[in-house]
Amino acid sequence: MARPKNREYQQVLSPAYTFSRRWKMGGYIRLSKEDLKKALNGKDDSNSVKNQRDLLNDFYRKYQEEFESITEYVDDGHTGTDSDREAFQQLLADVMSRKIDCVVVKDLSRFARNYSDAGSLIDNLFVQMGVRFISLAENVDSYKDPDSVSSIIVHYQRNERSILLSDLKEDPAGV
Repeated sequence: MARPKNREYQQVLSPAYTFSRRWKMGGYIRLSKEDLKKALNGKDDSNSVKNQRDLLNDFYRKYQEEFESITEYVDDGHTGTDSDREAFQQLLADVMSRKIDCVVVKDLSRFARNYSDAGSLIDNLFVQMGVRFISLAENVDSYKDPDSVSSIIVHYQRNERSILLSDLKEDPAGV
């Protein structure tokens, strides 16, 4: 039985220590030849290297407490359908060597045009390596919302199938 003088005593504990992970961010930027032509003609600069860099840097500054470093990877004038891009391959090598553990892109199309391959890479390699994937335009964050990656990949795969089916209907012999 507790002593009468200690009955009203409550022990005050310090707040529990919470570990906040700090990520090593790899910002990936890609500008296709088509985007480059549009930008040069003054038709669209939303995908320009400068615009993508500004968006990624703004994101980094806004959430700087989450990151310990940032490394930039730029493929200028490369198609997203080809994974044999110099900066893209360096990014993957840095993921494998754990130099970076968070990949941030403006949107999924900057990362890859083949969404099945992108989904496989994100769902398999990145998950196995504990790599966080963030796509700003689609509001995808594999760490904060793991299902967001799968849902956006499924959405893009459906769009790819719809385009392929409409192409088949228009010209069945051409496919």
